[in-house]
Amino acid sequence: MREKKYLTELVLEWGGDTDDSRKDQEVLDNLRPHTNIRQVTINKYGGTNFPAWLGDDCFLNLVSVRLANCSNCFSLPAPAQFPALKKLELFCCPNLVCFPDGGLHAPNLAEIIIVNCKNLRSLPEEMRTTLTSLMSIEIDDCPELESFPEGGLPCKVEKLEIYGNCGKLVETRMQWGLLQLTSLRQLRITFKNCEEEIDSFPDEGLLPTTLTHLEFGDLSNLKTINSKELKRLISLQYLSIDNCPELLRLPDDGLPISLSDLGIYGCPLVTQRCEKDKGEDWPKIAHIPRKNIC
Repeated sequence: MREKKYLTELVLEWGGDTDDSRKDQEVLDNLRPHTNIRQVTINKYGGTNFPAWLGDDCFLNLVSVRLANCSNCFSLPAPAQFPALKKLELFCCPNLVCFPDGGLHAPNLAEIIIVNCKNLRSLPEEMRTTLTSLMSIEIDDCPELESFPEGGLPCKVEKLEIYGNCGKLVETRMQWGLLQLTSLRQLRITFKNCEEEIDSFPDEGLLPTTLTHLEFGDLSNLKTINSKELKRLISLQYLSIDNCPELLRLPDDGLPISLSDLGIYGCPLVTQRCEKDKGEDWPKIAHIPRKNIC
């Protein structure tokens, strides 16, 4: 495999569960590609460790890594050196607990997606200094993840999505340091399995004024929208509120005048009040060009 210098994309997929993780690991170790490789996907691998070559800094052209359904692996290889990597995707790796000590050294990484990693407890250390090009973070269904690394998120982050079952992480949201993220434009946050009872949102001092796109949902006890905080978002263009069954009404003084797109879903009390030309809240939203309320 390592002699195939014209190979740019490699997809390695196993047939399913394996009873011999050591053999799987030996096979994968010996499938080291040529250093010209640009994209690597590993799916349904049964070994307990990813191959050492995956984090080798000699792969100067490797821009995309996707690891999926690797049920036995508990960490990425160390040292994790990815000099050219731009996108990292981790899907359905239930025993993945942490990233290597020292974090990921991927100065060009722009996007990281982590989905359904049930036992992941921490993100890469020192993200703010080692992932300086990171612009997009998506985390879905990682119930044991409790916080972002000390030092906070990289300052270039433009898009942050925390949704699904990420209750522990969401409970630490005031420690995320979002106000320091002057490039942040899009935020999606849901509160599924969050033990904290929240009757008003957004929290005071949580959101930066740079936001143009805000989605929040799964707030079973939400009664009111914090009008003061929402009005601070002077650049907000898109607002989506989902599955907040106890939300009583929209703010009395309306929504940000910058809004051009509004979505309200699973909020029956508000839906009734927003009925066109009839509902009590209709005058608050009539001017918004695009509305989807159901």
